[in-house]
Amino acid sequence: MTDGCIRSKCMAIAQSHFLNTPYKGESVIDLYKVDGFANKASGICHYCTVDTLNSILKDKSLRFTDVRFLNDSTEFVEIIPLIKEVLNGIHYPSSFREFLLNSKAICELEEYKQSYIGFSRMEHDFKQTFYHTYTCSFSTNSDSLSMWNYYGTTTAGLNVVFDFAWNMFKGCEKTEVNIGEKLSNDIMIYRRLILYSRDDKEKCVVELLNRLAKIFEEVEDNLEKYKGSILYAFKEAINNMRCFFKNESFRSEEEYRTVLKIPEDLLLAETLVDEIKAKGVFKKGNILIPYVDYKFKPESIKRITINPYEKETDSMFELGIRNLLWMKKLENVKIAHSNIPIRKYD
Repeated sequence: MTDGCIRSKCMAIAQSHFLNTPYKGESVIDLYKVDGFANKASGICHYCTVDTLNSILKDKSLRFTDVRFLNDSTEFVEIIPLIKEVLNGIHYPSSFREFLLNSKAICELEEYKQSYIGFSRMEHDFKQTFYHTYTCSFSTNSDSLSMWNYYGTTTAGLNVVFDFAWNMFKGCEKTEVNIGEKLSNDIMIYRRLILYSRDDKEKCVVELLNRLAKIFEEVEDNLEKYKGSILYAFKEAINNMRCFFKNESFRSEEEYRTVLKIPEDLLLAETLVDEIKAKGVFKKGNILIPYVDYKFKPESIKRITINPYEKETDSMFELGIRNLLWMKKLENVKIAHSNIPIRKYD
């Protein structure tokens, strides 16, 4: 097999995320039914307060927070022990297992800072640069009791429903549910459905390792020549899926997530690029959480859902929202009320 073929296979793996693996066995009918996987990027919603809605529409941006500060403390790192369990639990050749487990790539994956080849605005050349990872969370359920319990108990809660995930950000227009694209200024954007089930996560990891094991077997007699490409594919594929694994305890959130990987150059620069409205930290409790406010298309908003504690139709709460939408020239956005019959106790 030629050098080009091996390296092409590794590059293809490096650009993959394997998050479609759990859905491979589903029929076309099941994939495209109303609640099927293929429709999960339509009608996603962002739960928030009315103050946040005001900020979103004022700045025409959505807030992305550093992946290290999410409510699931196992995110970003839980995939490492899973990889080790799969490698030790499935009958992979010992040479392949030790190749990965003893590699520098495993140690690098345990770190937050990751790198890729991009264009340095400071040095005006292509170089290996570090990126930071920021996420913005949505839900595929626009009337979720568990989510209202987060955002609705003060009666100021609502959610913003978007028509399609691929109509929200400039340059991110592919219609697949799970997709990654390069935006301007070497920012990478990934839109994907969160996986909660350990079995589903394991299927993704196994699919990746099986493909790598096959390449390893083909080149084992000449491993020194190709080990860099194999380890690069391994590390990149893991980075492409790790932000979309979440602990099963959070399953009720039914999350769909957008991730931005932003070069350090942009975060350290004094001047903001056009797409980034603001950057910095905000305080939550006694913690300072890094954030980036990234521009989105307001015309992608199709509905506002009001929390189940606000029962009165045409209330002052609703009237205020309608007036805000009118001022932002979003008069076609519908306002709906939650269908959950919950009591409010004063």
